[in-house]
Amino acid sequence: MGRSVVDVDLDNFHLVPKACLSSVFWELDRIDPDVDPRFEKEEWFSSTLLEWGRCGKLVVEDGEALAFAEYAPSTLFPRLAWFPAARTASADACYLAYCFVDERHRGRSLGSELVHEVARDLVDRGYRAVEAVGDRAFDGSWVLPTEFLGTNGFAVVEDDDRYPLMRLDLHTSTEPRRQLARAAAGLASSD
Repeated sequence: MGRSVVDVDLDNFHLVPKACLSSVFWELDRIDPDVDPRFEKEEWFSSTLLEWGRCGKLVVEDGEALAFAEYAPSTLFPRLAWFPAARTASADACYLAYCFVDERHRGRSLGSELVHEVARDLVDRGYRAVEAVGDRAFDGSWVLPTEFLGTNGFAVVEDDDRYPLMRLDLHTSTEPRRQLARAAAGLASSD
């Protein structure tokens, strides 16, 4: 059947990796122990799809989701307020909240493939950049490692000792798609 990247919608939402379905780290400001994370995640997706449009990508192979990315305007991620550097998120950028690869499929450049697909979507929609909070001491949390972001072309725009705001400019050349393709190709060996 082969591998493909598909937009997440309510029909294929169930394919989102379980670890991501059970995390509402970025979608909620505070986690109440009585909250059902899967319900909250589906509610977030449903309202974001209606309000803004596609906001997630899946890498699917033979009916199995191998990797997942979630992105939207920063105003839709209340947890960003917890990160001082992210308080300066740009209006011309979208925020990359999750870029998750199932541990059985790591080392295949799937995370880089997702970054590339998200960037392509945002260029088509008229955005100028993708931003993300990076973690310099990545410990497996839901904050993306700065090393991964840097390898994918993100640069620090607002520094912090541990959690800098990083940005991938999508219009830094006359041909942003070719630039993104070069960045993604250069990552194949490191992801």
